[in-house]
Amino acid sequence: MSESISILLGAGFSVPMGYPSGATLNKLLVNCNGDDFGFGTGGELITTMDGKKPDIGYKTTYDYQFDFCKELIKYFHETRGYFDYEKFYDFIYEEAINDKNVEKIAKPFLNEFDTVDQFIDNLNSIYAQLIAYYLKDINGESYYDNASYMMGMHFHGYTGILNCLYKLSQQNIIHVHTLNHDLFFERLNNTDWLKAQLCDGFEELGSPYYGKLIANDRAYHARLERYTGKYDKIFRLYKLHGSLDYGVYYGTHAAIATPENYLKTRYGIGFHDLKKEIKNDKEELEYEHSWISYHADFLKGTTSKIERYKEPLLYKTLFELFRQNLKEAKMLLIIGYGGKDTEINKMLLENFDFKNKPSYIIDPFPEKPLIELASKLNSTIIKKELNIVALDDIGILT
Repeated sequence: MSESISILLGAGFSVPMGYPSGATLNKLLVNCNGDDFGFGTGGELITTMDGKKPDIGYKTTYDYQFDFCKELIKYFHETRGYFDYEKFYDFIYEEAINDKNVEKIAKPFLNEFDTVDQFIDNLNSIYAQLIAYYLKDINGESYYDNASYMMGMHFHGYTGILNCLYKLSQQNIIHVHTLNHDLFFERLNNTDWLKAQLCDGFEELGSPYYGKLIANDRAYHARLERYTGKYDKIFRLYKLHGSLDYGVYYGTHAAIATPENYLKTRYGIGFHDLKKEIKNDKEELEYEHSWISYHADFLKGTTSKIERYKEPLLYKTLFELFRQNLKEAKMLLIIGYGGKDTEINKMLLENFDFKNKPSYIIDPFPEKPLIELASKLNSTIIKKELNIVALDDIGILT
């Protein structure tokens, strides 16, 4: 099975499952007041079972940093007349430090030990966790570890496209590149369409990395997957902009914390208490504890995220594979992507042979940027919902 097909998924792919579109996420962030969550002493976003705001007896430094972030979102929205969660991150990363109004906004939340620069530096962690908090499906789920195997050939909102993917996989390797941070596509692995034939370059066997799992007031070490770059199944997933469950392990070398590898967390574990199994001077196994506080690592922003495309630990590899897969693909399928990411568009045009190979874009309501991209790629736009896309729409005849 040497031939392959490349697929690019955008946020629109997850919308039928109830995940927020970009426009919906913008509204959620603008209206966020923090009434149903708080921040713990380690900087982690925390919730309660009853949905009420957690009360640990006092406000943490991170609660004050969230208050600052909330006011900064309001400031961005009011001064520009709109809010875009990607552009807001660019503002944090590139402009906030030089904006005198930001200093005024921060002052009410600072104590005698804090500085405005520190609050701005810490916004990345706070803001990333806010975005992750809202990335949930219609049932309020963001992890699918407990999802049962779905037998049969019906999946509400997705039956048509899943039938197409199943048919394509009979004779081809399917390279799925997604810009989404959610875990919905991974959930599809446990169905009669993908049949557990999905891999993403992460492996658990042999991993020396562990997270802390608390269950019934007891703590356990749970082995975590780490990125090895091994892709050996029919469906191969490349999360180009990171994921809700991706994080970096920092090893300590000569008293300096150095990024070492990307890990995948599990439901209930997070990134706040990671350990690595090592051998000491006596060749005895012991745990190395990473003291850096973590949050999920995914790319944000419109311009600032491009700088991370060349990071050697993970993203450089993923984008090299993306370009190579496009060059080798006999067909390109784009689903739920708005065509607004200029760097992604550039990679599509430079690496896929659009003059000699077919490409299809599935979007029931394509907007101008996507229509322009379709024209450049000589793509056929399929104006159908994912549920009713048929095999012959993308040139597959039964």
